[in-house]
Amino acid sequence: MKRGSVTGDTMVRRIAVGIPLLVAMAILVWRAVMLHLFPEEVSTRLPGRVAQHISKMEIPAIRGEIVDRNGSVLALSTPVVTVGCNPQKFPDSREIRIRLAKLLGESEGWLNKKLARYSAKKYIPLKRQVAPHIKKKIESLNIAGIEFRRGVRRYYPEGEAMASFLGFTNRQDEGQEGIELAYNEWLNGSPDIVQVVRDASRKPIETLGLIEHGEEGKRLHLSLDRRLQFLAYRSLSKAITEYDASSGSVVVLDSDRGEVLAMVSLPSFNPNDPSQRKGGALRNRAVTDLLEPGSTMKPFTVAAALDSGVVNLETIIDTSPGRLKIGRKVIREFKNHNYKKIDLKTLVQKSSNVGSAKLALMMKPQQLWRVLDLAGIGELTGSGFPGEGTGVLHDYARWRKVDRATLSYGYGLNMTPLQLARAYSAIAEDGVIKPVTFLRQRDEEDRGSVRKVLSAETAQAVRLMMESVTQNEGTARRARVKEYRVAGKTGTVDKLVDGRYYDSDGKALGHTALFAGMAPVDDPKIVVVVVVDDPKGKRYTGGWVSAPVFSEVMEGALRVMGISPDPENRDEIS
Repeated sequence: MKRGSVTGDTMVRRIAVGIPLLVAMAILVWRAVMLHLFPEEVSTRLPGRVAQHISKMEIPAIRGEIVDRNGSVLALSTPVVTVGCNPQKFPDSREIRIRLAKLLGESEGWLNKKLARYSAKKYIPLKRQVAPHIKKKIESLNIAGIEFRRGVRRYYPEGEAMASFLGFTNRQDEGQEGIELAYNEWLNGSPDIVQVVRDASRKPIETLGLIEHGEEGKRLHLSLDRRLQFLAYRSLSKAITEYDASSGSVVVLDSDRGEVLAMVSLPSFNPNDPSQRKGGALRNRAVTDLLEPGSTMKPFTVAAALDSGVVNLETIIDTSPGRLKIGRKVIREFKNHNYKKIDLKTLVQKSSNVGSAKLALMMKPQQLWRVLDLAGIGELTGSGFPGEGTGVLHDYARWRKVDRATLSYGYGLNMTPLQLARAYSAIAEDGVIKPVTFLRQRDEEDRGSVRKVLSAETAQAVRLMMESVTQNEGTARRARVKEYRVAGKTGTVDKLVDGRYYDSDGKALGHTALFAGMAPVDDPKIVVVVVVDDPKGKRYTGGWVSAPVFSEVMEGALRVMGISPDPENRDEIS
């Protein structure tokens, strides 16, 4: 055998193998260059297996801030990361596990169980919404298998005081409750859409380019004032604690503009703690919960009688002997008082059930129904708040004689505290009401359409009657506000429980204490409604429990909104 023939065969083989390898390498380099320079064009021509690794991905916009009427931030989104890992690559070092667990705010045992439970997976999240400074500390450990995925966290500086009103977002920063849900689209904006290359596990490993530019979330400018919100929260909290009540709500309304200045619902929760986001504390009771308004309806009964011409300001009503029998129903005064012959002002001041019932029976059913209907009872306020209660006002064709009587003092219909505040704005605004809004209105045309409920003369006359409620002979001296004239009405409602108001011994199954009012009397700017549900003890009336909350909140609202005191009303409150 000749050596030359062997050598020749080897060279041929080398050339035969080398040339295809060089060609293959050239093709790969060319495809890589084209992929970076012209990804859209290349991706359609790549073999199916490669093209599957190129896809679109959304990058969410930062959610817009929520601010109060003065620009104070009530909700904002801050950048955070999710710390995750590949359990198959994670080092078996106790020292590293202890240090990582500590940074995550967990125990070593927690981390060990997590890694053991998901040992077959290539990725598991360990901690969501980790702050950037914690991320840096974890990065400095250089732990194999650790991954960081970016995200955002919603933060609420006012905490519990705003919780049931603002609501909260989920882990994807999508609104779940309250204002966050109602204005989710406005706050969210739209995402950037990019083209990315993914690895075999579909994890994005490289961004190829921008396909569509998104839009940042917009700032939401609310009508609320954070100072009033905190004042109302503090005052209501104190009353609920003092009277061992189960819940409560406060609504503060700018009657001129229909803007909600404060809205509190208790019990509340810390919106910055996801573990507290559950149960009845999530409800914004001022908007969702229905209640019988009780004697706070008496001013509307008087107004309906005046507007219909059935009575005038000099009319006298005989309420003796302090009770009125209608069929099998006996209507009685509170604590069996006998007010005897009274005028309309005294009827409101003393809160006479018999007087109110007699007024209702003097009118045609549709005359009373018309005023209640126009005042928005049984109708959404137009606020747009998620889960808003509608309320109930039955058609007058269904009313029996006893229904007309009990409706006159607030039984047999129901409404939300926000609806009650809106209805009272008709008395405050000389007989007209406007749509309710949670947004700051800047222009005159933003105030929306108005609806006539009462004549201006009737509204002004009823306001003066309601002012007497807060004077020495009225039921709510504790509602007075130093240096301002205020008008309002108490309500003490027997609670309806499983279709009954009283137990077998004739004892009420609970009470709801209300006070609704406005100030200044001559030209009201602010309406405040206070509801305290199920106060305990002997003192459970609206004049005792809710009126002081009204006084504190109204005084704060008048001063914060820059409304001048009444010169003739500078006497001290006794």
